[in-house]
Amino acid sequence: MLTREKLNDAGWAVIRDTPHLVIIGISSTGGSPMDELLEHSAGMKSIVDGMNSTHPLIREIAVGVNIMQAQKSIQSWYRSLAEIDRKPASLQEKALDSMKSAVGALRARGGPDDLLQYSDFVRSLAMRVARAAKEGDVLGVGGELVSAGERKFLDRLEARHQRTGVVGRAA
Repeated sequence: MLTREKLNDAGWAVIRDTPHLVIIGISSTGGSPMDELLEHSAGMKSIVDGMNSTHPLIREIAVGVNIMQAQKSIQSWYRSLAEIDRKPASLQEKALDSMKSAVGALRARGGPDDLLQYSDFVRSLAMRVARAAKEGDVLGVGGELVSAGERKFLDRLEARHQRTGVVGRAA
């Protein structure tokens, strides 16, 4: 199994940061500030739950210092964007591009099981975030569990997996 020590710094950074970017990608599809808070909380819980993974790389992503480094890296990237580029489409594209790069790094250094476990981890996290808050509800009544915008992002994430040849179990 692939471990952090077998990756170069750039490969590790993209693998570490991608789950956080996917949280942002899902949350940027719309909803209220409360929805975003619930979604971010669900995503962070998914990352922290990675401590229970059988895969050492996913466990490493869940270490507190690595969570903080990922958040710092993403904040730095976000602050470097011009205001016009701080749009949901840009945030979603960054998450999708990061996933593609993470898969590339895993393919270069790891095996099929590394790809499968990481892919399942990120896709499961994405679904958990999408289902964290109903969108379009009024005081909890009505709305949809997974909004059209979230479904579109999830479909694009899935399409990236299919194009890279990664077949996972999460849904």
